[in-house]
Amino acid sequence: MELKILVLIFPIIFMIHDFEEIIFFKKWILRNENELTRRFPKIANKLLPHFKNISTSSFALGVAEEFLIVSIISVFAIMNEDFKLWYGIFIGFFIHIIIHIIQWIIYRKYIPSIVTSFLVLPHCFYTLEKLNESKLLELNDKILWGVIGFVIVILNLLLVHKLIAIFEKLQQIKDQ
Repeated sequence: MELKILVLIFPIIFMIHDFEEIIFFKKWILRNENELTRRFPKIANKLLPHFKNISTSSFALGVAEEFLIVSIISVFAIMNEDFKLWYGIFIGFFIHIIIHIIQWIIYRKYIPSIVTSFLVLPHCFYTLEKLNESKLLELNDKILWGVIGFVIVILNLLLVHKLIAIFEKLQQIKDQ
């Protein structure tokens, strides 16, 4: 029962983390553009043009798509008592949190995601511990679905950013 509650809490944990990104991302990018370009020119030159053009509403739309997927997968896992895909997506989220912490360590300043990354990290460890105790998945399934989940998260992130770019272009056409 406790594991099922943790599975259902995952979309809430996801949104707590993404609220920080939605609220602070745009202003942070604009405020830190010069420093990012100076310190990380290759990455900044590739990513900043896209990130600077993302409005808060477009970013929120992308997060909504991800939230919907996380929610559907979580409900599916509970209803079917099949946690493989859910585990994979959860591992993808956990790696995402770790990446934010690494970004923060490298940047050595606030980034929009770090506060909630540290807030949700204990929940991630606790959930993984409970999943391990439940023995619902064998080690080979954990590895396989962890890789599959991480790939799905990356592919969906790329798709979301393509959709955001399309949404931004449509908004520009509408505003003309």
